[in-house]
Amino acid sequence: MGFGYKGDTGHYHTLGENAASLKESYKFNPNTGYFGEPGKSSNNHVRNIESEDPLKTSKDFYEKAASGGKETPLKNGEGVITIMKDGTVIVFRETSHSDGTSAIDINIKSPKDNGGIKSQKIHFVKKEVKIDEKN
Repeated sequence: MGFGYKGDTGHYHTLGENAASLKESYKFNPNTGYFGEPGKSSNNHVRNIESEDPLKTSKDFYEKAASGGKETPLKNGEGVITIMKDGTVIVFRETSHSDGTSAIDINIKSPKDNGGIKSQKIHFVKKEVKIDEKN
């Protein structure tokens, strides 16, 4: 039995190969290279993606981003790390230490084949329900 790549893709992917799928599925600003909206942090690279089901959304985002990578569990058992062919490191945690949301860190090692995506940390947060005050 040989080594396989995440998603049974048959070959080792770069983040750039997965970029189109991510950009089609999630709000992406091509001018900044970031997904979602700025988070509460003063760092612009910390982002939020709102969803009715944040855990499900974060898993979907991770599956798309990490497809064709080499995945291993984190040593502390609190998530997984995937290394892409271009050296990009993607870390997925169902529960982040900072705020308890699920989170994905994307760390770009080479801007050569990243599909215009910048290094960032994305928190997946519950979509706020807006109450119509007239009702």
